Amino acid sequence: MKKSNSSKLVRLKKWTTTLAVFISRFGFLPANFSPLGSFGFFGQNFWLYFGSIVLFDLAVGGFYKGFIFTYLGFGAYYLLGKLAKNNPTKQALYLPIASFAFFALSNFGSWYFWYPHNLEGFLACYILALPFYRNTLIADFVFGYGYLYLKKRAEAKKTTLKTWDLGEASEIRLGKNQLSKV
Repeated sequence: MKKSNSSKLVRLKKWTTTLAVFISRFGFLPANFSPLGSFGFFGQNFWLYFGSIVLFDLAVGGFYKGFIFTYLGFGAYYLLGKLAKNNPTKQALYLPIASFAFFALSNFGSWYFWYPHNLEGFLACYILALPFYRNTLIADFVFGYGYLYLKKRAEAKKTTLKTWDLGEASEIRLGKNQLSKV
């Protein structure tokens, strides 16, 4: 019975997170400042991630020339999150790379469909996109690194046990392959 309740809670968390990310894209935050990239990177549920993107684009008419490049950029978050697995060091390194990949891919589509196909058009496109990239990168730091921080704090709480040795309180920390008394 507990396992059933646990899996229900996990599903509820996933759907609640998906809904919160979806709602956050409706203009409550500055342009390109969204938890969406971090959601794709850490959530690792392809269908919820891309489903929320497609549903949002259907709601606001987000399909335009070059949208496929934006979707490829969103895919970079998912792919790099998969490559990072559950390794916090890799996650911390790959998340800003995913932000840059999104910037590079989505703006390539903008350049290809709306700018002259020369060096001036290419540079103009990417230079004009820098404020959006700044917001994307800051959002990924806030939401992504915030997630890593909260995850680390939660794991630290799980591995700390309180013990009493003849009335004297002490802590035992359980780490990977170790047991130490603090």
